[in-house]
Amino acid sequence: CVAAGFGVAWPRGWVGAPGRPSSAGLGHIARRAAGEVEFYTMDMCPYAQRTWIALEEKGISYSRKLVDFRDETAKAWYKENINPLGKVPSIKDTSDGTVIYESEIINEYLDQKFAGSGPDLMPRDAAGCAAVRIWNNHLNSKLAPAHFTFLMNKDPAKEAEQQKALEEALEYFEKNLVGPYLVGDQFTMADVSALPFFERLTYSLLRFKNYEMPVSLQRLREWLALVNSRPSFIVTKRPDDKLEEVYQKFLEMDYKFGGLNKN
Repeated sequence: CVAAGFGVAWPRGWVGAPGRPSSAGLGHIARRAAGEVEFYTMDMCPYAQRTWIALEEKGISYSRKLVDFRDETAKAWYKENINPLGKVPSIKDTSDGTVIYESEIINEYLDQKFAGSGPDLMPRDAAGCAAVRIWNNHLNSKLAPAHFTFLMNKDPAKEAEQQKALEEALEYFEKNLVGPYLVGDQFTMADVSALPFFERLTYSLLRFKNYEMPVSLQRLREWLALVNSRPSFIVTKRPDDKLEEVYQKFLEMDYKFGGLNKN
């Protein structure tokens, strides 16, 4: 995620204590006493939430640091020291100073580096790993663009076509999820990556489009109920009032979602 919109849920320049980093625009939420991983995030970013879920699933000790991109000093510090792309999420592994960014890359790093902690989030076999990445590709290239394009559409003539594109992307889940999780019995990075986007899809489309997933997508609905019940999602779930605030602002500003909004 980049700055626009995703920072509206927390105050400008907010800094928590303890553990304040060298830049005044970084806030620190210490969930555990000593962090093995510094987790750089924005409060409402779905990509960052992917990494948050992975950290919780693995039981990794971490400190959560909110990056205020509206603070130019904080932004410059972050780009120089953590992520030159100026996006979240990023992590710093304090055991050796390794810095990683991009949610799917971070999450695979965490699963391998902390293999002895918590459940494996990638399958052990090559075919299973490929299946996870195929799911992530569908989410990133089909479902997310269809969701945000339909949500942001203000042209009634395009509404039916865009709803159809969304439902085709959802049908892929219905037809191809193995069950009970996307690739079978194991909860994997495919489920982790999808969870934040389904959270936002179900909330935003009901609230702003009066749209619910078709009841015919029963297997998808059962999967969603299952993954929504995981403690890692419950801990990281975003409050409805904050989702309301963010999406209301997006609609007012015709936000492009990094190109995912195709209107």
